[in-house]
Amino acid sequence: MKRLRTHYENLQVTENASQEVIRGAYKFLSQKWHPDKNQQQREKAERVTKILNDAYNVLSDPDQRRAHDEWIAEQRTVRKLADQSAQPGSASSRNYTYHYSYALNPEPAGHRERYVSLNDGTVMDVRTGLQWFCHSVGERWHPGGIFTGTPQLHDAELAAALPARVNTGQGQGRFKDWRLPSERELKSLYTRKGISLRRTLDDSIFSIDDKGPYWTLTDNPWLYDNVPRVVTLQGEAQRGDGDLVLARARLVRGPDHAMLAELMHQIATDHLARGERQEAINHFQRSLELAEQASGIEEGNIMILMRDLALAYFESQQPSEAEAWLRRVLERKRQHHGPDHLEVFKAMVDLACLHKSLGNFRAALDDLSQAYGVLRRLENVSQCMTLGVLYDLVALQIMHGENRKAETMISRYLEHSEGSDLGAFPERTNVLFIVLGLLRAGSGKEIGDAQHLYRTFLEFSSPPVEEAEDFTRVRV
Repeated sequence: MKRLRTHYENLQVTENASQEVIRGAYKFLSQKWHPDKNQQQREKAERVTKILNDAYNVLSDPDQRRAHDEWIAEQRTVRKLADQSAQPGSASSRNYTYHYSYALNPEPAGHRERYVSLNDGTVMDVRTGLQWFCHSVGERWHPGGIFTGTPQLHDAELAAALPARVNTGQGQGRFKDWRLPSERELKSLYTRKGISLRRTLDDSIFSIDDKGPYWTLTDNPWLYDNVPRVVTLQGEAQRGDGDLVLARARLVRGPDHAMLAELMHQIATDHLARGERQEAINHFQRSLELAEQASGIEEGNIMILMRDLALAYFESQQPSEAEAWLRRVLERKRQHHGPDHLEVFKAMVDLACLHKSLGNFRAALDDLSQAYGVLRRLENVSQCMTLGVLYDLVALQIMHGENRKAETMISRYLEHSEGSDLGAFPERTNVLFIVLGLLRAGSGKEIGDAQHLYRTFLEFSSPPVEEAEDFTRVRV
């Protein structure tokens, strides 16, 4: 199946990215791929530029972005149900998959994994949610944590103007809201090191100068007029507006708890992929806590976190916890969307898939019956999606001896489906005809019903030989 491409992937941002992040990513990529800067591959640059423009136009408009998100959700549901039919025995692959468009490459770093490295010269402090330059201004960061160059020394006036100079350029790490830290924020980086317990920075993360002071802003700007101050690693501070004082600068942004929640989510997903299930559960829980507290995270993404946490519990062989979280997702979606919504349907299907994986087929039948009822009340539902659920539901009904219900359900589907719907997926529809015929034969139906069934089957099945023009379709 062809890979699903979204506007988020084209801009290399996550699906819960803020407008500020989307705007920054668009500016960065559009400058990088500007045709005038890519003369040797101008045709490709023009094509990429058009893709970037289209993506930004959609994601910068709230209504268009909402419609795009709904389209993505439906496409993923259709593909998941299509995979169910293609791989009926692969429960884990079809029950729990969510393709998230990650643009970052976070890695736990530092002493006791206190920081998250974004592999772009910045790290985020897990305790505070602050994102820091790994290097002082004037130095350069290189992959692998290598620093070159010499830190620049600034007086108070230059230090105060420094953030604006950085933010009006390309920024750092796709962000343009960098600033000088407050004294308290800068001191939060210091740790006690070695036998002497000397205050220092984590040299596995930051470029180090134990002697050099840094510029900060006061924690009380109203009292001190927000004049930059100098703080040493030993915590000594002095005003920088008297005699000429020179110091270096390390910039910060945030706290950004929404971004930290996203990073925790990505790290948890990586742990789960490596089979480190308890670590995955811990990071999913931390991500969910942050997401619930942070502003700017959409409700849909919080429910994705809850669903992924259920997956982690399922894979760690804690099915009761997995079911409990899936039920929370279902109730939350009902409250947020109402009882009849595609998202509510998907939550019910998740529960059914979990119960099938656990061998609880009675519960799976009940879940799918409710899900199918929701689906039939929705408008503009994909025929592929309807058939996928109907297949599973009929199979479970027959398994439990509910042949009459299965027969009635297939009959109603065929009666209420238009000819174009029945012909859209002829192979699947033909199987339903065959199953219906067997059910009717087993229940002693009249021959007229069987004849009508056969004629309808001929109408929508493809001819035995495609080139045989003498084969004409029988019209009912």
